[in-house]
Amino acid sequence: MGNFESPVLRAAASGRVGPWAVGWTWTLPAVRDARIPFALILTLYAVLGCTVLTFSRDPVQIALTVLSACLFDMLLCSVLRRQLLVPVSAYITGLSLALLLNYAHNYYLLFLPVYFAIGSKYVFTHDGRHVFNPSMFGVALSLLLGGDLITTAPAYQWGGTWAMSAFMITMALSLFVFNIGRNVLIVSFLVFYVLQISLRAYVMRWYLPPEALLLGTLTSAPFYLFVFYMITDPQTSPRTTKGQIAMALALTLVDLYFHRLTSLYTFFYAAFAVGTCRFLYLHAQCLVSEGLTWFARNRLLSKESRRAYALVGGVGVCMLLLYKGVIYPTVNPGELNFHLVQLEPSYSGIDAKPGNLFARVDPRVQHVAKWLLSAGDAAAVGDYDNDGLLDVFLTNLLKDDAERNSLYRNLGNFRFARVKIPALEATSLDPAKYGLVSGALFLDYDNDGDQDLLLSVGYGKSRLLGNMLVETGTATFVDVTAESGVEAYTVSIAANALDFDRDGKLDLFIANALDPYLETYKPARPLSIFNLPKPEYPGDRRMFPFMHSSWDNARNGGRNDFYRNRGNGRFEKMDIKALGMPETHWSLAVGTGDLNNDGWTDLYIANDFGPDDLYLNERGKHFKRVHGRLFGSVGRDTYKGMNSSLGDIDRNGYLDIYVSNVHVPLQAEGSLLWMTYPSKDRFVPQFRDEAWRRGALNDHRFGWGAAMGDLNNDGWLDIVQTNGMVDDTLDKRYPSCPSYWYVNEKLMRSGPEIHTYVDMWGDLRGYCINGREANRVYLSRGNKAKLQFVDVAAQLGWKETFPSRGALLADLDNDGDLDVAITQLVAPLSLYRNTLYESRAIPGVAAKPHWIGFRLEGNGSSCNRDAAGTQVRIIYAQDGKEVRQLREIQITNAFAAQGDRRALFGLGEFAGPVDAEISWCGARPQNYRGLAANRYHAIRHVQ
Repeated sequence: MGNFESPVLRAAASGRVGPWAVGWTWTLPAVRDARIPFALILTLYAVLGCTVLTFSRDPVQIALTVLSACLFDMLLCSVLRRQLLVPVSAYITGLSLALLLNYAHNYYLLFLPVYFAIGSKYVFTHDGRHVFNPSMFGVALSLLLGGDLITTAPAYQWGGTWAMSAFMITMALSLFVFNIGRNVLIVSFLVFYVLQISLRAYVMRWYLPPEALLLGTLTSAPFYLFVFYMITDPQTSPRTTKGQIAMALALTLVDLYFHRLTSLYTFFYAAFAVGTCRFLYLHAQCLVSEGLTWFARNRLLSKESRRAYALVGGVGVCMLLLYKGVIYPTVNPGELNFHLVQLEPSYSGIDAKPGNLFARVDPRVQHVAKWLLSAGDAAAVGDYDNDGLLDVFLTNLLKDDAERNSLYRNLGNFRFARVKIPALEATSLDPAKYGLVSGALFLDYDNDGDQDLLLSVGYGKSRLLGNMLVETGTATFVDVTAESGVEAYTVSIAANALDFDRDGKLDLFIANALDPYLETYKPARPLSIFNLPKPEYPGDRRMFPFMHSSWDNARNGGRNDFYRNRGNGRFEKMDIKALGMPETHWSLAVGTGDLNNDGWTDLYIANDFGPDDLYLNERGKHFKRVHGRLFGSVGRDTYKGMNSSLGDIDRNGYLDIYVSNVHVPLQAEGSLLWMTYPSKDRFVPQFRDEAWRRGALNDHRFGWGAAMGDLNNDGWLDIVQTNGMVDDTLDKRYPSCPSYWYVNEKLMRSGPEIHTYVDMWGDLRGYCINGREANRVYLSRGNKAKLQFVDVAAQLGWKETFPSRGALLADLDNDGDLDVAITQLVAPLSLYRNTLYESRAIPGVAAKPHWIGFRLEGNGSSCNRDAAGTQVRIIYAQDGKEVRQLREIQITNAFAAQGDRRALFGLGEFAGPVDAEISWCGARPQNYRGLAANRYHAIRHVQ
């Protein structure tokens, strides 16, 4: 943003010399220095962003950005110009970068834009003055060279309202603009730009409602930051009236060209392009007037220029080398003692063909059906026939009707046979009537010893299917929804079960993403994208406002449902507000686990378009929501939570939380990894997000489901991460698949009065949103170095595939290693066999690691039969040190996937006997000593 005339130059001209050394100059800014009110305005914006607004910045990040800018400017100025600088301009630059850019929770990356911005003042100069606005240069170069690790801060973080924009304009006019003589530039640019955006709105009217484009831009706070605070820099903008008009026109036309290229950063690229042309023009004038030899000797390669190139370039090389070493560690191929071999559907028997669901939704929402139906392809494993092999249930949301809601019986050796479920046939064939099954859980809700099925449903009623194996001797499912009391109307893709009050019976938590009801009607009507209400009068739009009301704090999602198990197959729907969970966020995943080690199961809800919800269980009476005051603390996160997986990653005896997230242009947020540590408050432990420093940021990906498990049995939990939003497999219209982000960015600028209405969204058909992205296998190097994850998916042979959703880990062949299954939005299930214990050895790899597993069964009275909420700690000695590992039995531990509930521990090189402490459903631990390795131990709670 603005830099104005350097006070150091003024000091040198006035002869005010500091006392430190002869030839060194210094000065304090004058009281009427125009930069002072500008710095105060930006400081106010930063304070508002960390408190009232929802900036993706914490105060430490802002402070580090500003401090590094000031110190770097002072360093370069002292070394290259022998001047002691009072860094007011650098302070402004640092604050500008903190407001305009987004770099997830990565503290190292914040130095990159600072480096570009401050370095440009000393490298790209003309007659001793910098040519580029430092903030603009730092933003543009970061976007061009940062590989989307750095993006512009999303416009929605300013609130997307006229009020914020008016506030910014008023502050600028009253304290700053009239003092710098750039009124003509501002007015002419606004006039030219309104004409330009009107032209674009007319051209795109068939695709995006004009008001979404017009109002989205004209209420965008970053737009006015650009207009009033960046291009008006007196140091780098023309002084004459003609020059200002010419610059405004040039910016508008170049910006239009970048819109033609569907760029997401047109403002900054246009300013950079115009600045570059000005820089080249000024130096071309010198070259013509001075001649090549003099120009090269005294300007391009002068002593001062060479020193600047060397110093600034040297700092850049050091930063690059350090960054690669810190963020992108590698793994030695010899450390990989396993492969994940994909099994073709022709071998496994698990296959599915695409269906035509997009065409069956209400015609008024078909333009965004691909978005609305982008989640719900889920998988669950459980032994429904009690034969000792895990079977698979698939929802197959976008597949053919006949293959939706499919149960596959495990025949052994990774072969499966389809089993019909008559109770679901009508549901599969008529989603408009019954809703869409979008998630599944195997669980023993009635403690009778067989696995029942709980089904999450979108645009319909929840379903509970009872397994009749114990009652009849045959494993068949019957619909017990009505008699159980679990039949609320939902728009759900996630559910979980826990024994909330430790009465030995599983209670149910069903999460809602969208609000199941259209609250604009009185009384409210059920929302179904297959049959929206008809308009009842001209201009009736009450059926449309069901999209998220905010991109970072949406509170118009559905209130979640909690059912307490009363026994005898009956559930009572509880008042979830009274339980301490009144939030109405867009909930996508539900994780359970005892986070504070008090014996009671807690909840972590991952929410889209808003902060996540962490609820600590207050001894089976109600829950307490835990959230910090500032961005970056738990409950004040990066706003795109997709997955919730809990496990003890660092082996400190506390469960940690992995939340997959989005890291794409405009939303460089990335996954969260809440590492849990003890605190003075024994009830509320410390939660620190360490995703980037542990290598689990999942950058450059649109993250979905994830799963934790020890893939190589070295004793440390690994993470499998699925990625990819939507592609054009089912609605191809164009030779290539254009990105929808260009349109999405216009929606992000608009207020809720626009983007909450589904009819205001641009047509998504034929477009892609980060569709085909490689999934990741994050291998923990906890036993090799400081605990860090390394993505080894490519080394394991994984390749880019269709948009993926759920990831489950399960020992499908009972050989002691975890196999992998990935649900695909528009393709059949991807099934991978883990080769860790195959007979043939991998060359150069040491002997096979050892393992131990536990299949636990509660007594059905004080502990539920599935033993959910039970913690297993194993203890053994290795290399003279005691090793402890922790697992907790959870009904599910991932988005859109239920994995193996058995507790499987890798032991590495340790081969024999292991002691275990088992806290049955939160009770005091019982000891089991001398358990043999390399086998599963079936243990039943008898007390």
